[in-house]
Amino acid sequence: MATDNIEKWRAIHRAAAELYKLAPWKYMEETDVFGVKTAASGKTYFISIMGSAGQVFAFSAYEGSRALESFWEMQCNEEVEPQSILVIPHMMLSFNNLKDIDKIQKEILKETDLFSTAHKKLPVLTQVIPGLVPALPRETYLDDMVEIIPQVVDVCSRASVNISLLLPEENDDETYLIREPGKEKGKTVWRDKYRKAVQEPATYISTIREEDIEPLRFLRRTQSVYQADYRIMPAPVREKGNPDYFPFTVLLTDKKSGIILGYKLVPPLPDYHSMVENMPLIIVELIKSLKVRPLRIEVRDLILFELLKPAMVRCEINIIRKPDLVSIDEAFESLERSL
Repeated sequence: MATDNIEKWRAIHRAAAELYKLAPWKYMEETDVFGVKTAASGKTYFISIMGSAGQVFAFSAYEGSRALESFWEMQCNEEVEPQSILVIPHMMLSFNNLKDIDKIQKEILKETDLFSTAHKKLPVLTQVIPGLVPALPRETYLDDMVEIIPQVVDVCSRASVNISLLLPEENDDETYLIREPGKEKGKTVWRDKYRKAVQEPATYISTIREEDIEPLRFLRRTQSVYQADYRIMPAPVREKGNPDYFPFTVLLTDKKSGIILGYKLVPPLPDYHSMVENMPLIIVELIKSLKVRPLRIEVRDLILFELLKPAMVRCEINIIRKPDLVSIDEAFESLERSL
């Protein structure tokens, strides 16, 4: 571990020990969300305390309002796959048994020298970059967490006395308590603010070119209806020169028969965003390989729908969004059983 990070990790572990003593999971639910805006990066993280069910003691810091929206979707939609958490950018501080902690985290704990083997639970900090295997926080994220944990301690300590602290006066479910830093006589001071979570715009651009579409336009048209989707696979891949990642499988199925018409395994590289932008091209290529055009294609994901729609319109293929893709879900279930 780099020596210039020792004090950062020691500050993280010291604040984590204080949080564990508070045991906020005894009086807070995962849905008691509040925010922390850091001075280090200027980002706002939304905090969710976990552990009310007694299974895991932790908190997650979701990076920005889009990550927050994905968190609420997982909370409200029971059909969302559990592995979807791996595509939400966030950091997690959890308290684990020594036997469940990996070698690198054990070395960090040893170097900060704040805990002994007598401690039943020890702090572990990880970062989830969409599509990658959770790992140590990178670059400024470590600085952010140095600021975040003491503010989580502050809010949880006050919430133990008055949980309504987390509720805005106007009773607006889009407004959150945000801890924000400021300057007073040259020193950083933290204040409570109640602010709306402003939705961050999606900025995805399809990689399909005109020459990719043209061959599809002239294929023979059929009455078939296809379904298309992609999903993260819970089987990590390790390749030399790349970070460990979870591959994504793109599937194209026949709606009526349920037959898998095509598939492709895709790494989230160079990053998840680039991979998503390339998904429509992959689907177009899968359709072209069948040598025929479908009457209609059905997709579930809004971003995929918006990226794929111009190409489908150009090829006179109807495209619609559907919440239920039976043939796709059955195909993925079969694939995941085999894994």
